[in-house]
Amino acid sequence: MHAKECMSQIAIDAVLGNLKQEAMTLEQIWQDYAPAWQQLGWNLAQVKLWLFCQPSVHIKLAANGEQAFQIKCAQTNEETSLGDELVALLEKAGRPMPLSQLISKLPAGRVVTEPMLRAAAQHDARLELKGPLLKLA
Repeated sequence: MHAKECMSQIAIDAVLGNLKQEAMTLEQIWQDYAPAWQQLGWNLAQVKLWLFCQPSVHIKLAANGEQAFQIKCAQTNEETSLGDELVALLEKAGRPMPLSQLISKLPAGRVVTEPMLRAAAQHDARLELKGPLLKLA
């Protein structure tokens, strides 16, 4: 990774770290991290799009009616882990399934990649990988 890319990643990590502490409006994020956006060559619309694409960032209305962005804290009861979702899908199917097929069966709005599924399976004792197939242990 080049020095410029490292500095950009550090700046992005700083933005996300700050969003864990407090909600910020788009304008605050744009102004507080102006050097990072300038270095990346991003305009305000691109920063907003990036924020909307971050799975851990949620949007709420600030007191002044503006959108505020903040990192989701602890997982709520309504949310389930990827491992739990995979176990439920495999129990429903009653057979091992290819990772590519599991990706398509996840709930709408859940964006995952095959490496993410592999990592979740390796960290969940209930799941076992057999080549391209995932099965219950």
